Amino acid sequence: MASSDLQLSLESRLCLSCGLCCDGTLYEDAKIRDDEVASVEGIGLKTGRNAEGHATFLFACHYLDGACCTRYDQWRPSVCGKYFCRLQEKVRRNELAEDQAFDKIATARRLAADVKKALPTGMPIFEARHHFARLAARQPDLTPEEARFVVKMFVLERFLDAEFRKPDKGHLPKGARASATA
Repeated sequence: MASSDLQLSLESRLCLSCGLCCDGTLYEDAKIRDDEVASVEGIGLKTGRNAEGHATFLFACHYLDGACCTRYDQWRPSVCGKYFCRLQEKVRRNELAEDQAFDKIATARRLAADVKKALPTGMPIFEARHHFARLAARQPDLTPEEARFVVKMFVLERFLDAEFRKPDKGHLPKGARASATA
């Protein structure tokens, strides 16, 4: 079969243009089954336990190349093949058109890039959430640079909560999660 004959599902094409779940932008970790811990550690991913005591592996995943998984055709944690973000689910239910979904991914990636530029040197995106919480707690005693970061991070988190994360997995308080339009 020639590569031109290969037809990817819309959900897969969305995934391959995004990568925000695996780079740590959406979440800090992913739940895995207890019986997968040794295998996950065996492929070099760092494991831990979340606040509820579930086994997890931590993001960013070093198997991500751009928005593509370099372990796709090898063993990987079961969550990697089963996870569908809210955006993919909306497309699957025909609640969102393909072009709208790709526009939302482009917006999310742009917002994440803006946040990354505003982070202290060397801080990965998955740590930005903790940095945001520390700074937000200090308001109004923020430097202009810190205030710009807080605003950028809030906008990103609000957009991700509204468009990508499951309703029960949002990172902002409920009142701040109104549908984002960008």
